[in-house]
Amino acid sequence: MSVFRINPSAAYSFYKQFILDYSQDKSAIYEQYGFTLQGSVGSKDWEVFAAILMGDRASPGDGADLENFEVKSALIGNSFEYQYHRNRGLEKLQNERAVDHLFVVRSSTYKDVEVWLVERSELIATFDRWLPELQENYRAASRQRFRRSVTYRFVVSQGTKLMEIRNGALIEPV
Repeated sequence: MSVFRINPSAAYSFYKQFILDYSQDKSAIYEQYGFTLQGSVGSKDWEVFAAILMGDRASPGDGADLENFEVKSALIGNSFEYQYHRNRGLEKLQNERAVDHLFVVRSSTYKDVEVWLVERSELIATFDRWLPELQENYRAASRQRFRRSVTYRFVVSQGTKLMEIRNGALIEPV
C-alpha cells in the first residue's frame, strides 16, 4: 500500500455539506411522496469524499475510481457490488487489482458512516477467483454485465477503519 496522509476533517466538511445536509434537506420532500432517502446520494459523491480523505484524484478512463483507490459504498452490513461490462470488464478487473480499495459503509439516513481500507494484496485471491468466471460469462454473446460482491464481514475482518461518523459527528481518532 502507498503511504497516504489522510485528511478526515476535510472529508467530513464535504460530507457535512454535500451528503448529510443535502440528504436531510431532501428528506421531508421524499417522505411526502413516499420515497426513502436510500440511493439519494450518488456514487460520485462517495468517490469525491474518498478523494478528499485520501488526497487522491479521479482516475481517467474506465478503471479504478481514483488514481490509487477503488471506492465502493453500501449500507452498513451489506455487500459491495463490483460490476464489469462486456467491452472493458477484463481491463477494469486488472486495474482494480493494482489499487487499494476504500469501502464506505453508511446508514440509510447517511448519519452514520465508516470508511474502511482494504489493501490490494487482501483482494488478489478474490480477483483471481473472479477472472475465469468473468471470461466464461462473456462467452455468451447476450451477456453484457458480470457482477460479484465483497461482503461487509470480509471488509471488516481484512480492512483498517480510517474514519467514522456517528449521528452526523466526526469521531476522532478512529
